[in-house]
Amino acid sequence: MNSYENLLKYRNFLASIPLQEYREKLKNVKWVEQDLPELLLPQESIFKYYWEEKSFLDFENWFENFWEELNSNQDKLNEMKKFKKYYFDKNNDGWFKLGFKARMYRTWTAMLTQLDFCYMLAYLLDKHKKIFKIICNAELDKKGIDLKIANIEFAVSKLSHRKEARSASASRRNRINIPYAVFNIEEYERLSQSSRVKPENQEKYKKSLNAYQKYFEILNNGFVVFSEYYMEQIVNNLENAERLKEFIEKMLRELSGEF
Repeated sequence: MNSYENLLKYRNFLASIPLQEYREKLKNVKWVEQDLPELLLPQESIFKYYWEEKSFLDFENWFENFWEELNSNQDKLNEMKKFKKYYFDKNNDGWFKLGFKARMYRTWTAMLTQLDFCYMLAYLLDKHKKIFKIICNAELDKKGIDLKIANIEFAVSKLSHRKEARSASASRRNRINIPYAVFNIEEYERLSQSSRVKPENQEKYKKSLNAYQKYFEILNNGFVVFSEYYMEQIVNNLENAERLKEFIEKMLRELSGEF
């Protein structure tokens, strides 16, 4: 399977996730929020299935596989037993398992976003016949690096509001932050037309919407993915990190509605 087919298959998988159903089911399940011990982290499992094997399991199947892995490995099981001492588990894993599952769902969706970045990048590198090795794995992820190409480290950085874009930084140390915006489009459209909003702020919301539609796509289920245009700019500037940073700074200004 070539890089385009991988991207297409992955995007179809993302579009199949019942986001709204999980949002309603798990929105109030937030009782496993402490930092997890390393042995309980899901990165290795997620990279194995969704990047190395390209086996795009739905969340329920992936989670049950991961839960079984934790319970069948003695070291991981011992770590989980120690971790569970924080909790009163009155239903033979039921209460803790549900909280842990909700925690894993949030991690799962975040990592699927960064893998969308990887799949689109792999496709465009092939399309433009650029020879770069993409490195993304659990060890890098635990260091806050979502992807590495040559000597450039990338970290996908979520933006929920246009004001966050205004204050965001395109890079930190030797790492380049890749903005990933999840704006409330309906709210932005309303504010861009509301008579209660100052005309200059209406204009900023319109500019933010235009920028959002240029750099991102929204799948039918609401999953936000990177647009090909966005990723083209990254591919075109891989040989020049400073130009890449300049592009991202410009994009941040656009997303903030200032440019």
